[in-house]
Amino acid sequence: MHRIVVVALPGVFPYELGIPARFFRAAHRDGEPLYSVTTCTLDGLPVPTNADFTVTPASDRRALDTADTIIVPPWSAAETSDDPIGLAEFGDRRIVSYCTGAFTVAASGLLDGKEATTHWCSSDEFVRRFPLVRMREDELFVDTGRVLTAAGASAAVDATMHLIANDFGAAVAATVSQVTLAAPHRGGGQRQFVARPAVASSPTVGSASDIQTWLISRIDEPLSLTDVADRFGMSVRTLTRRFRAETGRTVGDWFADARVDRARELLETTDLLVDDVAARSGFATGAALRKHFRDRIGLAPQQYRSRFTQAA
Repeated sequence: MHRIVVVALPGVFPYELGIPARFFRAAHRDGEPLYSVTTCTLDGLPVPTNADFTVTPASDRRALDTADTIIVPPWSAAETSDDPIGLAEFGDRRIVSYCTGAFTVAASGLLDGKEATTHWCSSDEFVRRFPLVRMREDELFVDTGRVLTAAGASAAVDATMHLIANDFGAAVAATVSQVTLAAPHRGGGQRQFVARPAVASSPTVGSASDIQTWLISRIDEPLSLTDVADRFGMSVRTLTRRFRAETGRTVGDWFADARVDRARELLETTDLLVDDVAARSGFATGAALRKHFRDRIGLAPQQYRSRFTQAA
């Protein structure tokens, strides 16, 4: 039996804390459980959650010595703390983090030189704190073999289903999926859930925000860099340099993202055909929209619509 130990640190998030017991304990073969799941705190005493209740553990940190897999759910001080668990001592075990629990794992040094992910809201701070870790900010989870990091709440379920399939096969994972009503695999990355960025309401004339506002007002037009530069009375070189200095991106890359975001809005709120969505969001063809959409969101437009539509 594979032994899972979940560490509840002060301010632990209850949803993620409960995922291992709910999903791993649903994994059986021939009627026999395939995992044991133990929850511990470092001292064996109750800890507050980030909700309005505390949790009382079954064990203290000595349970870690028996673990095949150690799971670190998010906790209130994860983004500003080091590693109170001492995970570096357990580098021969499988280490899994959910959401901002990745900060705790990274602080141990076990992610140095490896790829990882965390919730998109926290990815910039993660990159700042841990420059030796290669951030994959759009991934729902990243499995490096010995260490697995998952993004926010629902992505923790995705990662858990992935582990069950890897450990005991797709048939076992499919049974867990049936019992829990959780998808065995979800397509796309975090980008599909990220809110569309706002543009400053009163941008300075000629600033990147001013250029963005003008571009969005003409999002369905086939504009070239020369068209944009002429509109703002500057050379293409000056436009490109200024825009990159203020945003860190090229005009073309930003505008492609803006067009995909317009397409997202139309897919969510209308029943327009994909070719019509493409035309209204500035793509020459439905095929062009599909390519840009899949490159940036990780889903085909119709898949996105079926998941997020608000149309009647």
